[in-house]
Amino acid sequence: MTTVYERNAPRLREVLAFLAERGVPTSKNDLFRHVKERFPPEGEEVDTVSDGSPRWRNDLFWQTTNLVKAGWITKDGRGGWCITDDGRKGLADYGGDPMGFQAEASRRYQLWNEAKKAEQRRAWLVRGSSVRGASVVHEWIEDGWVSLPASQLRSIEQEISVDELATAAREDYDHLKHQELKSKVDEILAFVTKMKPGDVVLTTSEQQVFVGDVTGGWRWQTSEGGRSNLRRAVEWRNGDTPIDFVDLPAPLPAKLASGATIVDLTAELDLIDSLTAPVSELTGGPPGEGSNAPVRLPQPTTAVADELLIDVEWLAGVRAVLEERKQVIFYGPPGTGKTFVARKLAADLVGPEQVKLVQFHPAYTYEDFFEGYRPLAGNGGTIGFELRPGPLRQLVSRAIEHRDQAFVLIIDEINRANLAKVFGELYFLLEYRDDAVELLYSAGDEPFTLPPNIYLIGTMNTADRSIALVDAAIRRRFAFVALDPRVEPTRSLLRRWSKRHGLPYVAAELLEELNRRIDDPDFQIGPSYFMRSSAPDAFAPERLAGIWKTDIIPLLEEHFYGQWDAIADRFSLDSIVKATAFEHPAGSVGGVDLDQGGVTSSSVTVSEVLPGVEGS
Repeated sequence: MTTVYERNAPRLREVLAFLAERGVPTSKNDLFRHVKERFPPEGEEVDTVSDGSPRWRNDLFWQTTNLVKAGWITKDGRGGWCITDDGRKGLADYGGDPMGFQAEASRRYQLWNEAKKAEQRRAWLVRGSSVRGASVVHEWIEDGWVSLPASQLRSIEQEISVDELATAAREDYDHLKHQELKSKVDEILAFVTKMKPGDVVLTTSEQQVFVGDVTGGWRWQTSEGGRSNLRRAVEWRNGDTPIDFVDLPAPLPAKLASGATIVDLTAELDLIDSLTAPVSELTGGPPGEGSNAPVRLPQPTTAVADELLIDVEWLAGVRAVLEERKQVIFYGPPGTGKTFVARKLAADLVGPEQVKLVQFHPAYTYEDFFEGYRPLAGNGGTIGFELRPGPLRQLVSRAIEHRDQAFVLIIDEINRANLAKVFGELYFLLEYRDDAVELLYSAGDEPFTLPPNIYLIGTMNTADRSIALVDAAIRRRFAFVALDPRVEPTRSLLRRWSKRHGLPYVAAELLEELNRRIDDPDFQIGPSYFMRSSAPDAFAPERLAGIWKTDIIPLLEEHFYGQWDAIADRFSLDSIVKATAFEHPAGSVGGVDLDQGGVTSSSVTVSEVLPGVEGS
């Protein structure tokens, strides 16, 4: 029985070989299609995993991480993969030895990982501007240290363990309420056990910001008024040239607004480093700009416009709105392609690997969407709880780690959930991206901001709930883009699709006549019900009758509940057929010769080319 590692070794080598042969950025789909042809999956490899992708493909995708960290391939963030010069050398050295090839990739990955751990630093905000009624910041700057008051904490020795320190802190501060006690213990543990030499420390005083590097371990020292009993040596970078608070780039002002004494700012480490970097070391612009420059979404490609049968100008307009507002909702009746367009456009703009989709429903909650406690099996059959991230929290973590890339969260059926309950305090951040909030389950932790490189696209079925009934707070925070059978690009979509596949315009004419008879635009029918097959018989009488019976009529019965018996004849297929004329893009249908020019062809009644169609 071979392992996943062994089965994918030749596939991993083939990834590099195919990229070397192509010599140009290659999409993941083309690459994996080629690998599948060369090494067809077998047995359990064809099973699907939780996201619906085949197991072999999922395993291979994650193993290509080794190739990236080994420096053998690059991924451009939009789905384009390329081989590097080092990759060509690795292919030459191990081309005939797939297992040796994979072992070398893993070895190089481990070297990268160890180097990353060795270089890993953290960044901390430590407050000293108001400690027991006085500021100690200027003392820090002058004497080269940073401190915590720890005024109630007993004298502790260097050999104290983490558990002993936590116990001592809880006992010495047991007069505090539960949450206050937890915050106090956490800040002491952070200063003593988490902060390390090489970390960056930041503090503020009188609207001025100072940045320094921790140069030593902690020590206990009794101080005047108990204002600085726990200390660490710091070399301040800008003691004589503080930075004005108003000049800080986002999101630092929001992060520094926290009332906590110690805040972990490691997510903003690069940005903090850039504040004091010489201009010659920056990528351009003033300090803070290079690592925090806003991500610009690329223009949509003609390829996606062609696939969607939508003008690229319309897609470019949506892209402009998304870049400006950060949140967009596609709304319209059922069958207008809202989710399909959202997924294709998002993948085109940011790359398929940076798109995540969730679907809201009436039982969906904040805990499902962002973060919440979930049961966790413990020792001896016990059950505990752990705080688990939801899809938005996961995507935010990726966006913070890769600030130079854009990420899109698609929220399908956004109006089916209780939005105020699902978004909670995040409502505020949808409108004020540069501000911060304290999270429901993370009180006292780093203030949370919504990164500027996160974009949200929602889809909303107006047959479920009219836009007029959507919560006003959501309407204000999202831009709304209509996908409506009455207007482009949806209005003539079925005609364009029919013409591409050489099919008659019969379904388009039927749909247009049907929608003319539906007064409420929220209940009109979209074209996608007729676009499920491009076969020559896609619009055969029996197939159209089936679509009418199983898709169209049930929708209309629901919309017109309580009055359907009185109006059923108005929406029968037979009634629609008799009132409709259609055009065929080319050739002839039903023995009726049509103009080869397509849209200029003579109209004929649908009943002439759909004999025997009965109403449903």
